[in-house]
Amino acid sequence: MSEQTASTSTIVDVVPGGEAIHGALYSYGLGILFAANVFGAGSVYILADTGANFAFSLLWVLPLAFLIDIALHDMSARLAVTDEPLADYIVDVLPVGGSAVVILMSLMSGLWAVSNYAVAGAALAWLLPWIDNVIVGIVLAAGGGLAIVELKVYDRVEAAIAAAVFAVFGSYGLLLVGLDVPWQSVAGGLVPVLQTEIGYLTAVIALLGTTVYWPNFFIQSSIKPTKEWDDIWKYRRDNAAGIATTLTIGSFVMVVSAITLSQGEMTLTGPGVPLTEILGEFALVVFILAAFLASITSATGTLFGAGFMIPQSLGRDTVFGDVAFRRTVVSLIVLSAIVALAMLVYTGFGPVEMAIIMPAVNGAIGLPLTVFALIGAVNKYYDIEWYENLGFLAAGIVLLIGSLMTVQSLYETIVGIL
Repeated sequence: MSEQTASTSTIVDVVPGGEAIHGALYSYGLGILFAANVFGAGSVYILADTGANFAFSLLWVLPLAFLIDIALHDMSARLAVTDEPLADYIVDVLPVGGSAVVILMSLMSGLWAVSNYAVAGAALAWLLPWIDNVIVGIVLAAGGGLAIVELKVYDRVEAAIAAAVFAVFGSYGLLLVGLDVPWQSVAGGLVPVLQTEIGYLTAVIALLGTTVYWPNFFIQSSIKPTKEWDDIWKYRRDNAAGIATTLTIGSFVMVVSAITLSQGEMTLTGPGVPLTEILGEFALVVFILAAFLASITSATGTLFGAGFMIPQSLGRDTVFGDVAFRRTVVSLIVLSAIVALAMLVYTGFGPVEMAIIMPAVNGAIGLPLTVFALIGAVNKYYDIEWYENLGFLAAGIVLLIGSLMTVQSLYETIVGIL
């Protein structure tokens, strides 16, 4: 019996309606994990910041992200069906340096955890005035992540917290009912437009980096021993539900922020302002709590990718939750917390700046590398039709061009913060 089956079987035994919950987690648990990884604090602040500073002009990136995400998840699902992890392919195709590439990519994925722990620490310091110290908050947040991993309850914790986070941020959709939404302008924002302005390009790659979440593809390609699915349509259904939910909620946050927030630098409490103005001061507490929970789950779940990648790069077969997996994730949680502390103390980065910049770095570097590795792997292990390859290559070329166009602007943005 797999670890996931064992853990969810306890739900059936002790929770009223547990059989239905078990069935939902079995069918959509992977999508919930991926959605929780995507919809961390970074996504919330990037979406709110984009809405506030660019109004509706970047809404077109979200449907583009959906199409690209579906295509890439389809590739990684095919690798899952054939039980061929993406990290193994990279090591095989690059006999010299392949392991180093995978390990470096794993460390790069840790930048998401760095930013999420920074936001979680700031949120905890805001929620608990007697702490009033972001550094102490980061230590406590990292401790929460360690507990989730070592107690082996991450599948249930991810599902429970994801439900709470989606409920809070999904409420932005209800806010639209009471707002005077300029739907014509919203529709105009769905028309792709590229500008050469530095902030605009950085925002584009940040949006793609935070919504097309490349560690998820390494997780999915390695999940066959846990999910035991041989039918690719089960993966496709799971993926589509998770991606559609995440990007729909993301569009709510962006549109509400475009209407209610002013241009300028995003603050820790900034995205919660629309909730507060309509629902009252308690809503700000709920928002910060949701940001804290989203940060913890996203930081921990993102590192699950590295939990597969690093052992695989060293030639070891690993499954979700085994000793090598847990040791890797625990080590990177500690490292991410240390880096977050160092960046706060020794650089000009604040938690919100990290939440916005780190996904952009991953989008500019890690995402294109992952896409072309996926294309190579799926063609090696699967019989791909020419028109499918055409779609996969189109997604890869779009991301590569976006990366090349934004590297300079991203560099200048980082230097400006430093």
